[in-house]
Amino acid sequence: MLKYSYIIYKIQSWATNGIPIASTILTLAVVHFFQLITVIMFIDLIIFPLKWLHHFNIIYIYLFSQLYFILHYLLLYNKKKWETYNKIYENETDTERKRGNLIVISYLIGSILMFFISLPILFSFGK
Repeated sequence: MLKYSYIIYKIQSWATNGIPIASTILTLAVVHFFQLITVIMFIDLIIFPLKWLHHFNIIYIYLFSQLYFILHYLLLYNKKKWETYNKIYENETDTERKRGNLIVISYLIGSILMFFISLPILFSFGK
């Protein structure tokens, strides 16, 4: 069973350059963004139309994106918990590490691919 703490640990362990915290938060924010947009599109096109969704002002989009990343940082990052994740998972065997890498990469790429796969499906049902 894949735990969210393990996903955080893996993404953070891949960050060799720069700041691991920032790259982890950014990666998770992008993946969650694609998941959120997929759900919103499903609701808008299949369940009931979201009228507010069709009238965007570029300033609101910019403000929302800034707020979105700030909230992601505030909600996800907890230094003590993240250090605990490192201690829990640092003793992985090579086989466990390779398997974990594959699973987490599949989750990250799959979440983004799900958005692009759902586009033609949702728009064909939405008409």
